[in-house]
Amino acid sequence: MIIQSLCRHYDVLEGDENVNIPKIGYSNAKVSFALVITPDGFLSHIVDLRSDDKKPKPKDMDVPIQKSRASGVFPYFVCDNAKYVFGVEKVKRSEFEKKFNLASSEENSVEHTVLEENDKEVTLVHRRSRECFETFKTLHHSILDGLDDQEVRGFLAFLDGWNPEEFLENPKTREYKDDLLAGGNCVFECDGNFLHQKSAVRNAWETYSQNETDNTFSQCLISGKVEPVAKIHQKIKGVVGAQSAGASIVSFNNDAFCSYGKKQSFNSPISEYAMFKYTTALNHLLSSQSNRIRIADTTVVFWAETSEKSCEELVKFFFDPPEPEKKEEKNIEGSRVQDITRIKEIEGILNKIRIGKKVNQEDIGTDPETNFYILGLSPNNARLAVRFWYIDSIGNLIEKVARHHLDMEIIRDYYGPRCISIYRLLNETVPQSSDKKTVSPLLGGLILRSILTGTGYPISLYNAILSRVKVDGSINFVRAGFIKAYLLRLSRAGLSNLNQDLITMSLNEESLSVPYRLGRLFAALEKAQNDTNREMKSTINSKYFSSASSTPAVVFPVLLKLAQHHIAKSEWGFRSNQLIEQILAGVDEFPAYLNLEDQGMFMLGYYHQRKAFFTKKEVPLNEEVSL
Repeated sequence: MIIQSLCRHYDVLEGDENVNIPKIGYSNAKVSFALVITPDGFLSHIVDLRSDDKKPKPKDMDVPIQKSRASGVFPYFVCDNAKYVFGVEKVKRSEFEKKFNLASSEENSVEHTVLEENDKEVTLVHRRSRECFETFKTLHHSILDGLDDQEVRGFLAFLDGWNPEEFLENPKTREYKDDLLAGGNCVFECDGNFLHQKSAVRNAWETYSQNETDNTFSQCLISGKVEPVAKIHQKIKGVVGAQSAGASIVSFNNDAFCSYGKKQSFNSPISEYAMFKYTTALNHLLSSQSNRIRIADTTVVFWAETSEKSCEELVKFFFDPPEPEKKEEKNIEGSRVQDITRIKEIEGILNKIRIGKKVNQEDIGTDPETNFYILGLSPNNARLAVRFWYIDSIGNLIEKVARHHLDMEIIRDYYGPRCISIYRLLNETVPQSSDKKTVSPLLGGLILRSILTGTGYPISLYNAILSRVKVDGSINFVRAGFIKAYLLRLSRAGLSNLNQDLITMSLNEESLSVPYRLGRLFAALEKAQNDTNREMKSTINSKYFSSASSTPAVVFPVLLKLAQHHIAKSEWGFRSNQLIEQILAGVDEFPAYLNLEDQGMFMLGYYHQRKAFFTKKEVPLNEEVSL
């Protein structure tokens, strides 16, 4: 299903005039340099195609397809690195001494010519790099020899006349030697035209690709047609944590993965065309900011079976809403400008879902019955692991994600976002003081599954949030919102004795829940202490919060006795005493122990009461606020 869906998405992208996606026989590559060749076959100069940023980035270009080359010598057509284009390579000193400087035995001796060396690196021409250059030259002669084109003849003359040992003697290559040998791709420019963009060269390449004789034919599992089978599938790039050169989603490298004597991808025959379509579509999605988010160690890509992009942008906004900018903070990745129109769309959808209405085409910009796909990928050495795969209509998906945000609604600071991203929610499970926040990869998949299926939230995430509140002695609107959402869904499913009507967005003074009242009581006692001495370093929060939320019968008698000393000294003592009496009116006795659900109600009561102390007015549900 995954590969079939990606192939269909490629067909959608190919028919969209606004999308630049490689055609069959081509792929997107990062190109660093253009080598300008004169008509008589000399290297005139080198053009740096990289961006002018502090860390230069290569230019994305559509070039003849660059298939994966895990091993062996395999040149690419009119776009390759310095090892193939010039026959030169740079290696680390330790690697050089291990591979090239051991002449004690015949099998270790390797023919090589050192061009330049220092304590760390060695630039050299050796048998393997010279073979790479020769096969590169042979490939281009076999494809281009029959063309009557002056620019092509000049390019072939350059290859015929190039000597790898003269790499550092040429002033053009010496100027860029370090960058060229770093592995960046080079293309060729002749008379102001890129060689790979010339129609004659493209036609020659396409003819050559279609007439390759080493193809094995079999029935494709995707199309059902008898076609040439892809022996090795293209690498997938852009998954966080995976190898920068790309990783495989379909591969066979062990006898245990093979059957009936078939090797590599012949075990699951997918045609070259289908392989090209699904890998190109997936790489396109991973390169698009509008079609991907990150959840823990998982890179999530999503797409709709339509050329309309508004629904994908809407889903991206729901999953990863922008944080309100703070003047004192600078976003390294660039300022995220809030889209007022998008905010109003989200508000309209949330209000519809709240009153039980269905979203329609006007709300989301496309037919609500359109299929929508979500794919979660995580790194696994040189491969990719599929964490989850979800298919639903875009209408149902929007409703489920909107319901999640409605369940998470909680009274908050005015600068707090209305919708909380999954990334920010998961970050609440790790110490906020940690420089490197490592979120459990399991939690990411569990929370997303709960959102997409509309089921209860994972107890492991709930327990992790409770633990952080106890350890930190503080609860913010993100933690409080999730605790409320967890208890709400638990009650809604009939798995708890809690009344969902008592689980509210803001302070509920009428609630008869004892744990909720005890949380309010702890907040009132804490305020009574702070009113006496605001500069106090050690408060009841740091000493007693964890035990008060777990074993109130042990802690609260001590806290009430201590509070009387603070109330007697405070000028607001009467108000504090009055509030404490009002809260205790609904508590017959202090429970000896609170289970996990009751601990959540305790923390919710604590959070609501504190917000009531410091909030002048509550934010109405229908008020337009920053997301």
